Amino acid sequence: MNRIGRQNPILRAAMARRHLALGLGCALIGGLAWANARDFDVGGGELRPALDVYIAQSGVQLIYKMEDVKGLSTRGVKGRIAPDAALERLLDGTRLRIRRGQDGAMVLIAPAPTAAAAAGAAEKKQ
Repeated sequence: MNRIGRQNPILRAAMARRHLALGLGCALIGGLAWANARDFDVGGGELRPALDVYIAQSGVQLIYKMEDVKGLSTRGVKGRIAPDAALERLLDGTRLRIRRGQDGAMVLIAPAPTAAAAAGAAEKKQ
């Protein structure tokens, strides 16, 4: 019979295997994320040319509408980073969002303007 506070040797071995599996799983995930990292050197400025440089450096298929990126700017991204994270940094401060298609391509989505924003844009045109 076990005393309170003592663990069964079989239970202790099972817990050790569980901790080892968890640690190896975390190491594998971290390794895969690092293996996916690439070197980026995308300068700041107008967003459209920056996206073209990003596409060339990442090898990612990126789809966007020209009118959605017109007039937007980016701070750029530099360093070894995963392509998804690099794109997030490029889009930081813009209204654009990323959606990944079933084929793996990334699509930039511009949310529909709110009613107030649409009314303000209509007033500017008049």
